[in-house]
Amino acid sequence: MSVEPNPARTLVTAAVTIVLVLGGLLGARALVHWKDRAAEATEAPASRAETARGVPGALKLPQWSYPRSATWPVEFQTDLDLLAPLGDGSDNAASWFVLFEKERGPRAADAEAADARRVEAGEDFGWALEGDDELLLEAEPWVDQAIMSFYPAMLPLEGVNTRFPNLRFMMTLARSWAARGVASHDPLDGLEDCRRAIRLGRLLRQEDVTIINDIVGLHCIDVGARCVYRLARQDDDLELALLASVVIGEIAPQRSLTAKRTSDFDLSPFLFRESSGGRFVLELPDAKLDEMIETARSFSQRRFMGEVYLTFGVVHSYGTAAQRETVRSYLGELAVNEDPIIAEGARGALESTPSEENLEMYYPHPMER
Repeated sequence: MSVEPNPARTLVTAAVTIVLVLGGLLGARALVHWKDRAAEATEAPASRAETARGVPGALKLPQWSYPRSATWPVEFQTDLDLLAPLGDGSDNAASWFVLFEKERGPRAADAEAADARRVEAGEDFGWALEGDDELLLEAEPWVDQAIMSFYPAMLPLEGVNTRFPNLRFMMTLARSWAARGVASHDPLDGLEDCRRAIRLGRLLRQEDVTIINDIVGLHCIDVGARCVYRLARQDDDLELALLASVVIGEIAPQRSLTAKRTSDFDLSPFLFRESSGGRFVLELPDAKLDEMIETARSFSQRRFMGEVYLTFGVVHSYGTAAQRETVRSYLGELAVNEDPIIAEGARGALESTPSEENLEMYYPHPMER
């Protein structure tokens, strides 16, 4: 008996796995907690946004439908500097956004209050803040910074207690800027608002630690690019509309490839539970394990390693003796990787044993035998 892999489960799992695996190891070594940074984000930082470079003479169309795209990094093939360059501010934008972390951020209440102030902005934008909302204005210089890095300086990885930035708040900001942009009477001001949404998405994707940040970043870029397209069409700027449409066309393939890469490590078809709530049993073919390792070796972006650590951690505990040795050898290679986050993750997978509760969380409906 077999079941199809569950892409939704693996996509969500990958978004949180890396912080679960790495948390206990990196949390104690965090450089600075957000509480130590809160005072640094009380004033707007100096910054400015570069001017978009515009459409090149020969704009290339990304070839995501080609078979070779299966091995590409999941990132834009189009240079987003053409549409919305990052700002030049030298502050870490995360030092402001982390203040709005749900429940424990010092400004969590401000984010909740902003949520309550949102208004319906139409089907293209959903719920958004009014264009003159003070929090929307306060956020503007922070998306003109050149970097955004949460882990581990702003949000230490703390195992199952690791928290994410307030991504709902960030999506609200992106949608609000886009809604204000299309409503603007000044086309240049409107385009600048669209670019703010795109820049926020680009900043979220910079760090490459968690998949959920990347997915929300893609959403912000999508919202902003659609805003640019709409304004460009209204202004009969067909070159800019073409550029925006090419960027929009790259969103779905990246989402699809993200789901595919996480689904490749789904153990659901091979993980059984003995009847009447008995122990878990893994029946993973050796060929499938070899295929997983080959796939993992092809990853050039570390956010995808979260699913690798979860899967190989289970194999290391529940696989055959030969499979355990194979996984131990591969994780041992990663444990000396020059990237400390990748190295710590591999060591965590080697040193920890997934509990029955962990397996129930990640594989809630195992087959019985």
